[in-house]
Amino acid sequence: MQRLLAFLLIAQFFLAVGQAQSQALPAPSYWKNERGSELFVWSATGGAIQGTFTNHAQGFACQGIPYPASGAVRPTGLYFIVTFGQCNSFTRWVGKINGPQMPTSWTLFYVDKNGKPSKLKGADTFTRVW
Repeated sequence: MQRLLAFLLIAQFFLAVGQAQSQALPAPSYWKNERGSELFVWSATGGAIQGTFTNHAQGFACQGIPYPASGAVRPTGLYFIVTFGQCNSFTRWVGKINGPQMPTSWTLFYVDKNGKPSKLKGADTFTRVW
C-alpha cells in the first residue's frame, strides 16, 4: 500500500508541474485558510517551495501536526504537495497569488477502507497573515 501511495505521489508531482499558475510567492510567509489550516513558506527560491503545512480542517485526520510541504512557483502559478504519512495520504494544492490571498484547488489522494486508491477534491483560499 505504501508503494502505491509513493507511486501516486510521484505521478501527481509531475502532473502538477504543468498545472501551476500565479505570481511570486514571498518567503518567509505565513498563510491560513478558511478551515484554519496553516502554511508556513520558509523558502521559495529557484522556483522551489519549501515549508510546512498543519491541518486543522474539521472532519479530516492528521490534525495539528506540521508536515513538510514542497512544490514549485513560477510567474504563472504555484503548487505544493503535503504527504500525511500517519494517514497514508497526500494532498496537492494548485493556485495563484492574488494580492494577500492564494485561491487554490486541492486533490486529496488516499487509500480507502477496502485498500482502493481514492481521491477527494475541493478548494481553499489561503490568506497571508505575515
